[in-house]
Amino acid sequence: MWPGYGSNRGMRLRSRAAVAAGVAAALIGGAVLVDTAAASRAESALSERTEADTRLSTAPDVYIAGFPFSQVAVTKEVPRVSVSTLDVDVAGLGVVNTGAEAFDIEVPVERAAEGDFVGSPAAMVRRKVRLDGVAFGELLGMTDLDIANPYDISPGGGVASEAQLTGTVPGTEKPSTVIVTLRLDGGTFRMRPSLLVDIPSGAEDEVLAAYTLDRDTRDLPLGGPADIVQLSGGSIEFIRQRYNVVLDESDLAPLPPQ
Repeated sequence: MWPGYGSNRGMRLRSRAAVAAGVAAALIGGAVLVDTAAASRAESALSERTEADTRLSTAPDVYIAGFPFSQVAVTKEVPRVSVSTLDVDVAGLGVVNTGAEAFDIEVPVERAAEGDFVGSPAAMVRRKVRLDGVAFGELLGMTDLDIANPYDISPGGGVASEAQLTGTVPGTEKPSTVIVTLRLDGGTFRMRPSLLVDIPSGAEDEVLAAYTLDRDTRDLPLGGPADIVQLSGGSIEFIRQRYNVVLDESDLAPLPPQ
């Protein structure tokens, strides 16, 4: 064997392998870009259709889950579609955040690519309404209401069926801090004080009354009574869920029909 022949041959083999790997990476990268662009077009198409709702001040955010998007051609199913919007002005509530989601949607790839899911079966449809301190404070007549998790001090707050509320009760001069329970009784939301943490002297009756609330959840933009109420990320969140639904246009709209 000529001196250096083995090492040169090894270098050529490694060079070819590197070129092949580069070509494969380029092909994969190109496929990812094409797939991502297809998903983005579908999301934009659905967003434009829901933007026609004059109650929305901006186009809603749309997310179509499942990667690669091209897998729909094989599975005929999209795992999740969500449509959400911030700062929607709802009569009697003020500004709230709303959203709708559908799960395990059976749909042909051509219609999925157009963001068109009307008439497609879905395993579940879920609608959410989130009330932050400003919106929930409007229900209680408090302009400075703060909502927090009484047990988890992390910024996210976690999910809980109780909340720590701090706000100035009408007729008092200092903020009160109270832990309340969040419950659903049929379609009625019931909030009750469970612990008075810090209240102005002599204002116990006023505070107890101020942090007691009954409200029919059919008044919320959920399209029906809530199934779940919980504290989530510093907001009170109401959720309505339906199962085995054939989707219509309103199911993936941030707000239900009026």
